Amino acid sequence: MAHNTFATNDALTKKAWEEKLLRDVVKENYFSKFMSEKGDNIVHVKSNLEKTQGDNITYGLRMRAEFEGVTGSTPLEGNENDLDFFTDNVSLEYYRIGIKTGGRLDRKRVMFSIDSEAQDALKEVGTNKIEQLCFNSIFGSYTRIAYKTGTNFLQNATKATVVSALDATNSRATPGFISALKTYAKTGGNRSFVPLRPVKISGKDYWVLLVHPDVIYDLKQDAAIKSAWEGARERDMDNPLFRDAEVIWDGVVVHSNERVPIATNGGAGSVAFSEGVMLGAQALMWAWGEKPFTESETFDYKDKKGYSWNMIAGVKKPVFNSQNYGSIGAFFSRTNVSGA
Repeated sequence: MAHNTFATNDALTKKAWEEKLLRDVVKENYFSKFMSEKGDNIVHVKSNLEKTQGDNITYGLRMRAEFEGVTGSTPLEGNENDLDFFTDNVSLEYYRIGIKTGGRLDRKRVMFSIDSEAQDALKEVGTNKIEQLCFNSIFGSYTRIAYKTGTNFLQNATKATVVSALDATNSRATPGFISALKTYAKTGGNRSFVPLRPVKISGKDYWVLLVHPDVIYDLKQDAAIKSAWEGARERDMDNPLFRDAEVIWDGVVVHSNERVPIATNGGAGSVAFSEGVMLGAQALMWAWGEKPFTESETFDYKDKKGYSWNMIAGVKKPVFNSQNYGSIGAFFSRTNVSGA
């Protein structure tokens, strides 16, 4: 009986592999759980330029809706409200990463497939690239930084001032600090900046706090955190926002990642500390020009092979009125468990 077969170099095989690569790369990067094209999650994804020409996307930033409405017999017609939008933009860049394998004899000598390993490596480097671009952007600079040196919640200082003021014990993450940070984000510091819009899940408001694992270590020593986390584990755990969450406290979902910047020169020069960031809706903008794709090439009379991973995309932390929109920096002293 006749049947179809597809050789390794068949165009359909390559296409199927590329589609799987794309799914895996986008799915496995850390920020994927926060991505949405609706503007209602941490990372707002725009795909306008995938099918049209251009290298810059202008997008809208929606302000928090606060309308008075009418009462009694007052007509609603003529008293409607407009949604408030402002604009920012993100430019696209072309990213390429290449891998070149050895010749036929090299591939023959080993007990594994070099070509398969190269393809797996492309998935890894693609995932890492997208992830690192997001981290570089979200931690690139801050127009607002919150911290504490004791019982006082402090904010709106420069990074250099914050780092030098950190105290090894009194600047650590605590439940009280998280609640104060949420209040600061929710109110916009008495409207000194645009309040962070929460991510709504089952009618409830949530924000995300991203910190280094050392900060989580300190936070989990707190008895109140232990009790709250044990009681909250089953709540909405099927939502991607809670995937890999370390702690939930007062509407703040705390995540950790080893890419979060850390240093040991805080305070007078010897305090280990971590940067952190409080995230609301549209805290990061991601634009696609062309989703990840691969190319293969042969060299030296088809003896050697090369593969490339390619992507046209852009990422940016939004800014409105010279202030970060959707995020606030937060600095913590830490126990140096990681040794860095």
